[in-house]
Amino acid sequence: MRVITPAMKLDLRLDRLELENGNRLMLKGVAGMLPCEAVLTAPEIRSLLKQALRPRVLWWVLRGA
Repeated sequence: MRVITPAMKLDLRLDRLELENGNRLMLKGVAGMLPCEAVLTAPEIRSLLKQALRPRVLWWVLRGA
């Protein structure tokens, strides 16, 4: 995964997904050479899934492009 900001571009490697306090999903990994964490709530995950499960996106993933 690549994260692009106005300041820099970072390669992002996700190593673990953990459920934190039963209500947030914690993504842990490395951005560039620094450890990083991202926290997603249930509404954010639903929004992400809604966007990712569109037929065009699913076809792209399944096709292996």
